[in-house]
Amino acid sequence: MKLITDGRKYTDIPVPALFIFANPHGLGSWVDSNPDVSVRSSAKAYNDALAILTEKQEKAVEQGLPTARIETIHGANHFIFLSNEAEVLRYMSAFLTNFQ
Repeated sequence: MKLITDGRKYTDIPVPALFIFANPHGLGSWVDSNPDVSVRSSAKAYNDALAILTEKQEKAVEQGLPTARIETIHGANHFIFLSNEAEVLRYMSAFLTNFQ
């Protein structure tokens, strides 16, 4: 997102905006139940680094676009609309209710 790398390019969004982040991401049952300790350890290290980057994105959006609504779902996967469909629909419904 441009907000992070070099300034305020995408901060002039004249319409309401909803951002839904997965942070920290879920690793999935394949990793969680993997008998190989090195696999679990490597995946956790990657996930920890990803969480830091995702948090930077969240803060960049919050600071660069203060009118945005930001929601965070813990333990969701990258395809958050699939892994946490009910929560995503709930957030979208609440957000869209303001415009009826």
